[in-house]
Amino acid sequence: MAVSRTLHLAGLPQADHPIASVRVLNGGHAEQHEEHRYGSRLPQLWWVFFGRRWVPLPLQFFLIEHRDGLVLFDTGIDPAIMSDTRYIKQAVGRFLLPRIFQLHVTEKDRVDHVLAARGVAASDIRTAIISHLHFDHVGGIAQIPQAKLLVSDREWSILHEPNPEREWILREHIEIPSANWQQIAFEPTDDPLFEGFDGIYDVAGDGSMILLPTPGHTVGSISMLIRQGGWDPILLVGDLTYEAGLLDQDILPGTGDKGMLLASFAKVRRLRDRLPDLAVIASHDFAAEKTVARAMGRASKR
Repeated sequence: MAVSRTLHLAGLPQADHPIASVRVLNGGHAEQHEEHRYGSRLPQLWWVFFGRRWVPLPLQFFLIEHRDGLVLFDTGIDPAIMSDTRYIKQAVGRFLLPRIFQLHVTEKDRVDHVLAARGVAASDIRTAIISHLHFDHVGGIAQIPQAKLLVSDREWSILHEPNPEREWILREHIEIPSANWQQIAFEPTDDPLFEGFDGIYDVAGDGSMILLPTPGHTVGSISMLIRQGGWDPILLVGDLTYEAGLLDQDILPGTGDKGMLLASFAKVRRLRDRLPDLAVIASHDFAAEKTVARAMGRASKR
């Protein structure tokens, strides 16, 4: 049974440094329709087939160096999607993919190779937080069989619904024998910092990495709040938005549940009101690396 607990993260002592770094990792790039990124009043199938303006889409994930071990926030895309004609089993999916994304991914963009280029062995990853189950966020799980894969129980339930592949959740690349999945449930808290959110999940038990439900892109999408003494707080929001600046304007992406997205946008803005220095980081935002560096760099100025 979930128990209520108060974390009072605002009082996290600066002498306590559970996290050494947060790094943005580049797993290739792609292009998406402008309507996909910035929304449109036109039906989705219209811009999928007739949209002509493509905009760049970085494929990014994140490495957190915690004192208890290395943590990934998402695992990038599997380059096999470019070479294996049966990677997507459903014919309709193979037909639609190049009409939704123009992918530019090579073997060097696989999670283990990306990590190695940064001096990290994939075998050293202890935990991977999966923001949601779309193929470009779970593509590296086969390369980290030793890691716990944390996913919200609501997101996992999509696998038991009819045809999750229609939502680009590819069951055959998720339910693999080597994957160490762990479903998480959000616990209630009386910490006023998280008022409005449907519970929290403390990854390490020390208040430094807090998972929050932010549905909309998918029904079980999650974000992660990173608190480290001396830094600005960082909120990794996955694909809640494609650019952090769009949150203030309620500019919704072209996919997802609009009602859920608007509600999650509002919750993130209220969190930022309580944490005025909060750095919001979207996974497909070109500004991600600079924003993370700026948040971490504040420590040297204090």
